[in-house]
Amino acid sequence: MIASVRGTLESKGADRVVVQVGGIGIRVLVPATVLDEVGDPGDHVHLLTHLQVREDSLTLFGFGSPEQLRLFELLTSVNGVGPGHALGILSAGSTEAVEAAIAGENVEFLARVPRVGRKLAARIALELKGKVRAAEAVGVSGPRIADADEVVGALMALGYTAGEAQAALRAIPPDQDLPVEEKVRLALASFSRV
Repeated sequence: MIASVRGTLESKGADRVVVQVGGIGIRVLVPATVLDEVGDPGDHVHLLTHLQVREDSLTLFGFGSPEQLRLFELLTSVNGVGPGHALGILSAGSTEAVEAAIAGENVEFLARVPRVGRKLAARIALELKGKVRAAEAVGVSGPRIADADEVVGALMALGYTAGEAQAALRAIPPDQDLPVEEKVRLALASFSRV
């Protein structure tokens, strides 16, 4: 099994990277949160990986931290949640935000992910709520998660993808205690700076 990949970032796509390792380009599917963190082509990259072996294919999934890999494996253990669903959920927010949503049974947060409806979101929350760290354990407060959830929801309603919304949310200074409307305005302003 391939446990990790370390090499030079060759290219980035919408949901994947190609890492050059010893003259071989390895395609790794990654959540949007990892795409935001890996840097630019030519940069050194290290990803923890999960190899999916099927009769007709080998697919490598990459993650930026052991916690993110663990959460991916937990998500795919739920009946009806495939790797695509799990990557989508991990793209919707940080590992801490996803764990807090599951622990808090925030079905709306999970259901906003493409191809994850309310029924599947409820199953995920029900089956995994005791297996993930609670929001308090990861140092995330309830109101902050709720605000982040609202900001991401507002941006997605305006047509931005979950990954773009999360990237814009990270552009807002974390120590700012602002109303949700102001956070949405700051997030929208970050798009114009790109």
